[in-house]
Amino acid sequence: MFENVSTLIINRLKKSSIAYKSTDPNEQGKNIILYSDDSEFSEPPYVVVKPEIGVREKTRRYRIIVHMEKGNFNALEDYTLKELDSLLLKDYLIDEEGSRFKLHVSGYTDILPEPTDNTYFMERIYFTPLTIR
Repeated sequence: MFENVSTLIINRLKKSSIAYKSTDPNEQGKNIILYSDDSEFSEPPYVVVKPEIGVREKTRRYRIIVHMEKGNFNALEDYTLKELDSLLLKDYLIDEEGSRFKLHVSGYTDILPEPTDNTYFMERIYFTPLTIR
């Protein structure tokens, strides 16, 4: 069930201002990825969606980790705190089976350096309760 929510989030973020644009549908939004141990990150900017077990028993958290090059701090903050909310909070995420998911804001982090690829990142954390039908 929660894998569906991750896919729904990624599909919504592929419409964002920093999503890679291409006429090839397989390339469209390739810089919006699901976190895994073998994730291959593209050139910045890129966004990683990382599902996690929530603090509350019946919730799931989704960390949206936005990476940009040094010097783009205003754009990083605007995207993370404004554009993500406008894309993810405005209405329900609905999967193929008709299940509806409503995301809620849990918090965010400050801008931090990522030593592995010399980017800076900021996280926005959302959660969703059980399925609403």
